[in-house]
Amino acid sequence: MPILRIAVLSVCVVFVGFLLARSLVSDEPKECAPKYPAKDFTGKTAYSVVRIIDGDTLVVSINNKDITVRLIGVDTPETVHPQKQVEAYGKEASAFLSNLLKGEEVYVEYEKNSPELDKYNRLLAYLYRVPDGLFVNLEIVRQGYGHAYTQYPFKHMELFRAYEKRARAKEKGLWGPEVQKKESDSPTGTEGKAKDNSVTPKEEPAGVTVYITKTGAKYHRAGCRYLSKSCIPISLEEAKKRGYGPCSVCNPPK
Repeated sequence: MPILRIAVLSVCVVFVGFLLARSLVSDEPKECAPKYPAKDFTGKTAYSVVRIIDGDTLVVSINNKDITVRLIGVDTPETVHPQKQVEAYGKEASAFLSNLLKGEEVYVEYEKNSPELDKYNRLLAYLYRVPDGLFVNLEIVRQGYGHAYTQYPFKHMELFRAYEKRARAKEKGLWGPEVQKKESDSPTGTEGKAKDNSVTPKEEPAGVTVYITKTGAKYHRAGCRYLSKSCIPISLEEAKKRGYGPCSVCNPPK
């Protein structure tokens, strides 16, 4: 009996040690990424993907017409630009989009209530894969095949920024060391460059969301390490009205 008790006690000690180790890991800083709400596509029309042009552009059959669609909020390395060389990781980005959508159908949504075209007459849209509802635009950023294109404000901008930051931190895709080395070794310094069109602080659009904590006096970008304990979304304007100052680590808009 004493031997059995010792064995049971040993197992308990090991288990408690395991729980303590897990608790220490859980205390690591967590990102405070805005959550994209679950969408209901009941009654929505699905459209067939015709072909992939590159990592952020494709052709979709909409109302029996082949329409070139430019994905909102994401930019991938160039592969078909007539005035630019094929950029590093461009082919991989195109292959990734092809793997996601070849032979598939998608739901189409727009930034506003009505469709808009860019200067190249491409339809600007958000695509969601049928039947699982995968947010295609965001998935490209999340997996590191493109970066959040924030030169022009869009409604999911903070969400895309947060997932780009995660991809950078984990060195996914075009943020990996091999691709970054190609960038630094390029004679022009541009081939394979992971383009960063993020809006600078002076260019931040009105109504941008920042994050504060329960006890701190600073406001932060999504994903800042100081948001590990609490994370409260607030407009930039309101944060400044309340006397919060910008975090010097994540450098939010001022």
